[in-house]
Amino acid sequence: MFFRTSTPTEAQQEAQKKAIERMQNIVRETLEKMRDAKPNDAERLHQRIKDLCTDKTLPLPFKQKALLQARSLECNANMRATDKLLHDAMRLATGDDMKARGAKLTEARMLFGKACLLGADSEFRKAAQRLMETIMLSGGVHRPGPSRAKPVDHAPRAPNRAKV
Repeated sequence: MFFRTSTPTEAQQEAQKKAIERMQNIVRETLEKMRDAKPNDAERLHQRIKDLCTDKTLPLPFKQKALLQARSLECNANMRATDKLLHDAMRLATGDDMKARGAKLTEARMLFGKACLLGADSEFRKAAQRLMETIMLSGGVHRPGPSRAKPVDHAPRAPNRAKV
C-alpha cells in the first residue's frame, strides 16, 4: 500500500497564482484608500489589511511591507487630524470660545496619543505638544468693557492732542 501524493497540476498552480494576485490587488486597493482617509476609516482599513494578511498563501515579504505601510498611513491620518484640530482649537481660543476649544483640544489629544502609539516622529510630537501648551495659555483673558483692573476713564480728553 503506497500512498500517492498528488502534485498540483499546471491548471491548479495557475489558479492559485491568480488567487494570490487577486488578494494582493485587494490589499493594494485598500492601502490606496487609506491615503486620504479620516482616522476612524484608516483604523478600520488597517484592521481589514491585518485580516487579509492572515492568509498563509500571501508571500511573507508582501505581508510585512503591506502591514508596515498600513501602520504608517494610519499614523499619518491621525497626525493630519490632530494638526487640523489643534489649529481649530487655536482659532477658537483666540475667539474666546472656551468650551469649543476644550472639546477640540480633547479630541486632538486623543488622536495625538494614537499617532504616538503608531510611531509618529519626534518632530511632530514636539510641535504638537508646544501647540497644545500654547492653546492652553491662550484665550479667556480679554474681558470687554471696564473692569477693576481697567476702570472707565472719566477724565475729559485734551482738545489739542495730536494723536487720538
